[in-house]
Amino acid sequence: MSGLSKLLWALVWIGFAFMVFPGVFLFHERVYPLIFGMPFTYGYIMFWWAFMCAILAIAPKVNWGIKKKEEVNE
Repeated sequence: MSGLSKLLWALVWIGFAFMVFPGVFLFHERVYPLIFGMPFTYGYIMFWWAFMCAILAIAPKVNWGIKKKEEVNE
């Protein structure tokens, strides 16, 4: 596995982990924090959703997951 492939996998796992992180609800009872003009919870999820979209849009551009000819022959 190449270094770029490892980086993309790490970013995908980080994105998924932070999307489902239950600790975000610790901020629910605070003084109405806002992110991008939205309540904190919505802004937090939208940020990670955009992050994941960006990573998954970059992945096909760099042929992530497609084996090279040298790897197929091994």
